[in-house]
Amino acid sequence: MPSTLIYEQKEIHIADLIERYNMDKNSQKIINIAKDVYKQLGSGHQEVVYDRAMQVGLRLAKIRYDSQKVVELKYKDHYVGEGYPDLIVYLGKDKVILELKAVGGDLGPSEERQIENYMNILKIKNGILINFKQPSKKGITSLEYKII
Repeated sequence: MPSTLIYEQKEIHIADLIERYNMDKNSQKIINIAKDVYKQLGSGHQEVVYDRAMQVGLRLAKIRYDSQKVVELKYKDHYVGEGYPDLIVYLGKDKVILELKAVGGDLGPSEERQIENYMNILKIKNGILINFKQPSKKGITSLEYKII
């Protein structure tokens, strides 16, 4: 029987806590690379520049990844198109899909749905949306990310 804890009237398995802790730690590694990319490059570049910089950061951190992996889209078992998640990152037993953006607005439901679709198709539980925000009319920029 697995070890469990009772927390706020919920039974939580220790293995689930460890998995969640490892994912949080792994997510933080990726987010730190994104922060460094944004600090070094700033805003105003095309998404492809940030994608390439993230790949350099992942390689330097010796983190394995796939870039622009082809994902077949099917309807009733018939091929209807393709999708291309930006990066699939391998962290030990964990996989994380990264979807990168370089837009002026905030990340919203359409970006979340895009990464959720890739997660479902590839059966990957973890995703991170990262927006290397473009300058607004006020000239304000920032790095935005959401863990999915």
